[in-house]
Amino acid sequence: MNRLLRKHSFIWPALFILLAAAAMIGLAISRLPAPASALQIRPARSGVALPDGFYVYQSLTERGIHIKSITPLEDGLVVQLDSAAQRKMAQDVLQTILPAGFVIQYCEPPHTKAWLTKLDRDRLKVG
Repeated sequence: MNRLLRKHSFIWPALFILLAAAAMIGLAISRLPAPASALQIRPARSGVALPDGFYVYQSLTERGIHIKSITPLEDGLVVQLDSAAQRKMAQDVLQTILPAGFVIQYCEPPHTKAWLTKLDRDRLKVG
């Protein structure tokens, strides 16, 4: 009986450690940034007006493409989407619904660029 008690006394701490490690790994994976799925629509030449954001939203939604947001950025519109597959579908749709004269390309989300510029600006202060 004494041998059986010793054998089971090591199982519970080991099980607890494995469970805690699995929880920490799961939490770490859930905190990883999702791959960015954004498109930027901008005019190919100056003098061309940007399309209306509501028109872009409505056209993509009608075709089953879920949009997180549409925001103006510098000289274009940034369309945030759920996934890379949605981004590819949206790019194909936008090329058909928008008139010639627009460049539709993959872009990094605006908040990522803002953090990078803050880091670069702070690096200049060090020294």
